[in-house]
Amino acid sequence: MKLNNRYIGCNFTGTAVIGGIDSSFNGLFTNEEVLIEGGLCDYVPCMLGNIDEAYIILKEKIKNNNVSTFKDICACIYETVDEYFGGIKNIKTRMNYYNTLDDIMAEEDIGKVSTLKGKGAAMCVERAMLSQNLLKSLGINSFYKTSAIMNNEKKEIHAYNLVEYNNTFYIFDTSIPSLMDNKINPLITTIPKEVFDNISNKSQKIGYSVTVSHFNPIRNKDVKITYDYGRKDIYYADIEQKRSK
Repeated sequence: MKLNNRYIGCNFTGTAVIGGIDSSFNGLFTNEEVLIEGGLCDYVPCMLGNIDEAYIILKEKIKNNNVSTFKDICACIYETVDEYFGGIKNIKTRMNYYNTLDDIMAEEDIGKVSTLKGKGAAMCVERAMLSQNLLKSLGINSFYKTSAIMNNEKKEIHAYNLVEYNNTFYIFDTSIPSLMDNKINPLITTIPKEVFDNISNKSQKIGYSVTVSHFNPIRNKDVKITYDYGRKDIYYADIEQKRSK
């Protein structure tokens, strides 16, 4: 990771920068900075910005749809995220909306996720940040999480969410969603509390890999993903529901 002196350990407000290879954040994004990989192991910071319109969109979707279950709520959040960002048709232009470290002289120079509204350029970091605040706005306990994943045998760094609702624990992913009742939904799988507590922990010394297979309706293909890849303990959340250590 190449960071200038201004970003080694802290940001303009003196608080820790969220991001890199492994991080977990249980709060509501306000002025926190998150690191986005810009290529060749270079990272640039971003902030959420003003997402008031997303809250309005979500409120209207919940009001106008027959929302009766948590699954329905999650579908509304996915639809809100996708509508707010305008899909993913222009993701190759994503980094055009962020200043490089060399261009950042003050906090106002830091790129805002909200700038990608309607651009079709948001990827996992932006979608997970927005999801975090939408979940929190509904009083749902959630974590923004970045970690290594293994996606169909390809290792990547990915951002997603971990959610607790009515004492049930989930992996929640608006970038690699699933298909439930013929509707796109970010709920990927339920996980035991022990796994949730480990995977959401900020410490890089502990963790739990979760392997799950499902159909990704965005890419129109089956995917096998291991979230928080590389941990000693693995929870298999596929059909066999196996667990190994």
